[in-house]
Amino acid sequence: MNKDFYAYYRIMIFTAILPYLILFIPSRIAGFNLTGWSWVIMLLASIYYIIKLYAKKTFPVLFWLPWIILIAVYIVFDFTWAGLQLTFQYLLPVLVGIVASSFVYDNEKMNWLFKQILLLTAAIIAIYLYSIYFMDGMTPNTAATPMLLSIAAALSIGVMYITNKVRYLILFGLLFLVPLLEVTRMGILVFVVIYMLHFANKKILYKSVAIASGAALILIVFNTDAVQEKMFKEGKGNITDLSFDYYNSEFMNTSGRSTFIEYYERGISESPIWGNGPRSDLNLLKDELGAESAVEVCNDYVAVRYYYGNVGLAALLLGFVCTYISVYRNFRKENNPYRYLIHSTVMILTITFLMFMYTDNILKYTIFFPNIYFALIGMSYAKYEEVNPIT
Repeated sequence: MNKDFYAYYRIMIFTAILPYLILFIPSRIAGFNLTGWSWVIMLLASIYYIIKLYAKKTFPVLFWLPWIILIAVYIVFDFTWAGLQLTFQYLLPVLVGIVASSFVYDNEKMNWLFKQILLLTAAIIAIYLYSIYFMDGMTPNTAATPMLLSIAAALSIGVMYITNKVRYLILFGLLFLVPLLEVTRMGILVFVVIYMLHFANKKILYKSVAIASGAALILIVFNTDAVQEKMFKEGKGNITDLSFDYYNSEFMNTSGRSTFIEYYERGISESPIWGNGPRSDLNLLKDELGAESAVEVCNDYVAVRYYYGNVGLAALLLGFVCTYISVYRNFRKENNPYRYLIHSTVMILTITFLMFMYTDNILKYTIFFPNIYFALIGMSYAKYEEVNPIT
């Protein structure tokens, strides 16, 4: 069992770092890019360990069963190779959670795993800095990097609130520099939300300080020239110009997302209940934009509704909501410091997951965020041996 634990998590760390190595090795191997190889390797490893460790799993599969059944049945009756790939990508994080729940954790394993996440984070930041200074600023996986770093950020803030050690806040600040320098708007907001609302922060005074200082930080960042230029069509705007429905805002810059929304809205209105099938948007976008330009909408809520309709989106959100409630119930009665950290981090990352879904394809970015997030869910339900306090 111990061998399986270390082997599986080493594979997870390896597949997370592999897409960043395009600066040093060929970006395509045997016709597939490194990101494709990463999630396929993780898929195969997860299937192998599910078979090997099946009887020991404790992951709450029931919460995600409607989503699993829906996308599995849909691909059978509306099969395409692109749709099959999407189905596997959507299923992979749940498989990771199942495997993660199969292990027995203790302080030694948890410390090792946290160090691996920190090493992964350090390696990504090193590659990021290398790309800025030696590759003319061509940073790999720009959109996905804040997602991956936000996991380490959430763990750091959680440990800070548990131990009251400032060094973890400093680590959070270093991680926060990446979305700030890249001016990834949702990434910036997610980091601030993690700082303000992390559930490991139990003291009323600390909560008030975090919320007040986080709000001040948002205002400071919002008024910087870089954010203003990226946020608004005219390069400058006010808080009152912001809109949750920014796709239809006359002031906000959607970076081309509003164009995609127009194409998807027609398909959603034509089949609102069951959708149009997995990756059914490919032909639509090729017809509208041409084969070279066709990608997909950067909004998982829109994408899931287009593929699987309102039923599909409801099934997906049901998984998140039920998981959150269940973890919260365990969190309220938890005394073990490691489990407390995992529970509180899962809850805040559930919120940020839903935030990222509004502006990105995070459901498909399995190796950058969902895999580790679902692994944390699995860990929160797994068996634990006695542990020492976090230091």
